[in-house]
Amino acid sequence: MNRWLLAVVCCVMACAKPRTTLRPMPAGHPEILVAHARSQHISGALHGKFSMRLNTGSRNVTLPASVLIDHPDRFRVELLTPLGTPLLYLTSDGDSLHAWSQRDKVFYRGDEATDVLQRITGGSIGLSDFLALFTARLPMVDAEILHIGRTIFDDEGVVLIMLGPEDIRVRAVVDPQTGMVRSLRVDPPDEKSGFEEPEGEALMLVTYEGLERINKLVLPRHVHVSLPKLGWTVEMEAKKWKTIDQVPNAFSLSPPKGSTIKDLTEALRQLEE
Repeated sequence: MNRWLLAVVCCVMACAKPRTTLRPMPAGHPEILVAHARSQHISGALHGKFSMRLNTGSRNVTLPASVLIDHPDRFRVELLTPLGTPLLYLTSDGDSLHAWSQRDKVFYRGDEATDVLQRITGGSIGLSDFLALFTARLPMVDAEILHIGRTIFDDEGVVLIMLGPEDIRVRAVVDPQTGMVRSLRVDPPDEKSGFEEPEGEALMLVTYEGLERINKLVLPRHVHVSLPKLGWTVEMEAKKWKTIDQVPNAFSLSPPKGSTIKDLTEALRQLEE
């Protein structure tokens, strides 16, 4: 299976932040911060062009990429060769999640998008959360907030610890001014899990750097993703973001004639082994 597929599917799901201690926020502030962060979700469509760098330990490659997002749950990711020809497509129409490898002529079918994402994240996010990670927005907007505290380092943010499906813990460092996420960590269930950042291996880690202002929107310029279980890192640098008024019909994907068809969820499972 083309390893770029897992990199593209996972590219917004991980990277470590500095370890720190937490101290309580003043009374009255937590509710304001959570409401502010949750209000930053984007409606409408966006198109972004990126430079994507994948490091698997044995291979380090940089290629151009683009993403078309139609909130809340439709997207199309295209990975291109250095010459600009298609290499890989990943699309969702809100229900399914399919991929096409141009080089291998393989169509990866994911009729249930939620099943595919659960394979990657352990059940921690849905399609709207996946898109929130692309744009540095807070995922799981309806999740229970377990703890709020301040991190103590130079570029200070506020830690939100959220409870995900099956007791997965999501730790987001939020910029109190913009409401955007600065870093995100997803950890597996742990009976001993507390409010401090765990010492064990995370499921996913993501950090964001830089800001790009498009009309009234603020979007990330750099996204750094780490996949500890695989030992991979993915870095995305935004070359251009723009809003779109008329969204093209680009979110459906069907197997081309003569292609080999494989199950996307099973292919991801085999790649993790």
